[in-house]
Amino acid sequence: MTLRVAVVGSGPAGSSAAEVLAKAGIETYLIERKLDNAKPCGGAIPLCMVSEFDLPPEIIDRQVRRMKMISPSNREVDINLVNEDEYIGMCRREVLDGFLRNRAAQLGAILINATVHKLDFPTNSKEPYTIHYVDHSEGGTQGVAKTLKVDLVIGADGANSRIAKEMDAGDYNFAIAFQERIRLPQDKMAYYQDMAEMYVGNDVSTDFYAWVFPKYDHVAVGTGTMQVNKASIKQLQAGIRARAARKLAGGQIIKVEAHPIP
Repeated sequence: MTLRVAVVGSGPAGSSAAEVLAKAGIETYLIERKLDNAKPCGGAIPLCMVSEFDLPPEIIDRQVRRMKMISPSNREVDINLVNEDEYIGMCRREVLDGFLRNRAAQLGAILINATVHKLDFPTNSKEPYTIHYVDHSEGGTQGVAKTLKVDLVIGADGANSRIAKEMDAGDYNFAIAFQERIRLPQDKMAYYQDMAEMYVGNDVSTDFYAWVFPKYDHVAVGTGTMQVNKASIKQLQAGIRARAARKLAGGQIIKVEAHPIP
């Protein structure tokens, strides 16, 4: 009997799992609620990840070779890569996620555009799991209620995981990220051609860091903090905007994003 596995969530983790399963000849279903979803993620990926996940150059917006670490007192420490063939890749999550998802589908995973709302557990080792979901593939606001029976379920659906709730995984910590995509004047964007910045200090993040990372035609300016501090996330975002104000002068906000991070 062919093993059937459902992967709920098609971020990098879910799509990578689906790809491995599909390559192994396992009947794989990859379920994703929003196929065009953009996450508030700095989008920095190390060179080892580019090779490990066989990522093509066209999904990488910028090859960063210079970085500044900026202290609470605005002292700057320059970090430069020595080898010419090394870089930190900068990508947009909707591009990276879409590529990994589509590759898994091309290798045999069955992609389902749907929202999972319930999971029935088997009562013995021979029964399957039953996933209840609303299929959005035909458009419209309501969708179509459907079920899917599988032998295994992988929950890769993020901090607000429906699968985690269904299996009563209990409480767990998560972070909140807030990011603005800002299109800069050409002279300001030239500064970030191959430069990324990381800011630290309680004014920009009480427990993580804030960032200004370059993308193909804009910079991503954001911050993150643990859920206990989520009420201050907009204040922290204002902090990074203030710290980087001179370099961002004349910029236009083209997208605002916020999301919990597991």
